[in-house]
Amino acid sequence: MRNHKVAIQGGLSSYHDLAAKKYFGEEVDTIECGTFREVCERIVGNEADFGVIAIENKIAGSILLNYHLIENYELKITGEIYLPLEMHLLGKPGAQLNEVKEVISHPMAIGQSQEFLSSLRNVKVTEYKDTAASAEMIAERNEIDVAVIGGPSLAKLHGLDILAENVCDEKNNYTRFYIITKHSDIVAKPDKASISFRLPDEPGHLYEVLGVFKKYDLNLTKIQSVPIPDVSNRYSFHMDVSFPDEQLLKQALGELIDSADHMKILGIYEGAKI
Repeated sequence: MRNHKVAIQGGLSSYHDLAAKKYFGEEVDTIECGTFREVCERIVGNEADFGVIAIENKIAGSILLNYHLIENYELKITGEIYLPLEMHLLGKPGAQLNEVKEVISHPMAIGQSQEFLSSLRNVKVTEYKDTAASAEMIAERNEIDVAVIGGPSLAKLHGLDILAENVCDEKNNYTRFYIITKHSDIVAKPDKASISFRLPDEPGHLYEVLGVFKKYDLNLTKIQSVPIPDVSNRYSFHMDVSFPDEQLLKQALGELIDSADHMKILGIYEGAKI
């Protein structure tokens, strides 16, 4: 695999960086972005071949904004990856847990560590743009009473100590990432598809759609309703579907076109294992 340019949200040793290296290899050329929107803009602007974008976490659930971004920028999903998350409380060398007065990290990392954070007394919790930037900021500061929630790779990169191990509420935690691109890639052995569609605001239509998936032996692995911007009380549906035969998928989608107000295939790709 050639050395692709891959846009990620966050910096070196962030979870997006780790996901990119796991999918593309350690030598991947990453482009660090401040936001998910910037990831998409880099791809559309031909500055990046691919992007890695988190779509759901086992604890925090789906990231609805990223569904909108994929569709609005007309990007294609060409793969996925699951990344197990190991999160610790990291601090300056020599710091002690009972000395911590502030914890800084990405909102998702904070949201996944609520039980641990609630056990700390009189500690301020501050959200920051990503775990990597949080760790870098703490490493550069002189305060010994400020800590960050992040992975062990950040401790190694920035010379931080692990003050508390495995602070995540769910010990078997993971985040799923989509691999997105501007063009449709040809996948040798596709077995999964991501589809977005809207249905008439009438009873029974979603039930009929689910019946079509069952008819063609398609396994619905995820269904997510997403509010339609600027339209009150209307939703689009995002579905991830695994299939034993691509021809069965095509037949099912042929039937669904007549039922949906709008349907879009966001990607057909090889699914990943947890």
